[in-house]
Amino acid sequence: MMKKYDAYKDSGVKWIGEIPNHWEAIKISRVHPIIGSGTTPLSSREDYYSEKGLNWLQTGDLNNGLITETSKKITPKAVDECKMKFYPIHSVVIAMYGATIGKVGLLDIETATNQACCIIVPSKRICPKYTFYSFIIAKEELLLSSFGGGQPNISQDIIRKLKVPVPPLSEQQSIASYVDVKTEKIDKMIAKAEKKIEYLGELKQSLITRAVTRGLNPNTPLKDSGVNWIGNIPMHWDIACLRFFLRLINGRAYSQNELLPSGKYKVLRVGNFFTNDSWYYSNMELEPDKYCDKDDLLYAWSASVGPYIWNEAKTIYHYHIWKVQLATSMDKMYSYYLLRAVTNQKMSDMHGSTMMHITMGDMNKTKIPIPPLSEQQQIATYLDTKCSKIDHIIATQKKKIAYLQELKQSLITNVVTGKIKVS
Repeated sequence: MMKKYDAYKDSGVKWIGEIPNHWEAIKISRVHPIIGSGTTPLSSREDYYSEKGLNWLQTGDLNNGLITETSKKITPKAVDECKMKFYPIHSVVIAMYGATIGKVGLLDIETATNQACCIIVPSKRICPKYTFYSFIIAKEELLLSSFGGGQPNISQDIIRKLKVPVPPLSEQQSIASYVDVKTEKIDKMIAKAEKKIEYLGELKQSLITRAVTRGLNPNTPLKDSGVNWIGNIPMHWDIACLRFFLRLINGRAYSQNELLPSGKYKVLRVGNFFTNDSWYYSNMELEPDKYCDKDDLLYAWSASVGPYIWNEAKTIYHYHIWKVQLATSMDKMYSYYLLRAVTNQKMSDMHGSTMMHITMGDMNKTKIPIPPLSEQQQIATYLDTKCSKIDHIIATQKKKIAYLQELKQSLITNVVTGKIKVS
């Protein structure tokens, strides 16, 4: 059973709650008097940046852990002309705005920084790791205090005024060491689950590519397809350009004033394949081929590239999406899996970038394998079964990761706020 302290008092801070009697809830600026930020040298100045230059931190480098490297480096000239300040090892970093807002890091290097990072310089009054963990659990409080509406911003002033629980220094060090050990074990379990998900994703893609290019009969005679990524195909299959079997129909481009907060039809954008809470609408009556209906095969050709089966009612699809019209000799689900294989190859050719786009001209001239229709249906059924099993295992691993992340956050919160005694 977890130990508790002998007596508690109200911290006076809602998100902290009760703390041990001998602790205090203190503003960060009182225990860390030096808090600062940085700037961004002009990106157009090539002489300001160098792969072998000096460390320059951006919010994208923050991962709620130890910072041992920066993704970008700057030159001594940039440091001199832009009056860049370098911050010491053991400084705590908080992302004040942007995609990583609220993320935290602990410097294991000396570095300059951009203006989106708030740097809390270490002081003798508080253990750096304890401050780091305090900001890990304070993220939601900081976000609630942020301003800026659609683009929230955590100012340095908000950070300075944040109250955190502060035990005696020796206790801070014990807490930090305890949390280090416990979270390291949890992180290893999370990493193991993530590695398994990565392996399963690769296995799934490998199964798809092999099935749509080689079929299901391992003993069937083969011939050279003449296409490198496809390799050998069954002797009785054909190879043809995609445009002869799959017709790609582009969606309509909308200006911002044509997209309404409500209306007759939803307008499907690429992001809506992943979320249902951010829709635009339109009252326009368009040509029939500018709508997608339930079970239509669609293809996103920009950003999150790949095929999708649409599972909702009649919707207008946006410019960055193609509707795929099938020849009578093509099975829809085989075509879906085939497009998964084609996409994987094109992403590989583009060095695995997830921010890419594919032109209709390039896709139309892509060579694809064409099995007989009955064989396409067999392949699709086989892949439905196999992929469903893999997806189930992946979903289980994702739930495990979510549970472990919640466990980690709960552990840090309970220990750093004194709900659990570690020594």
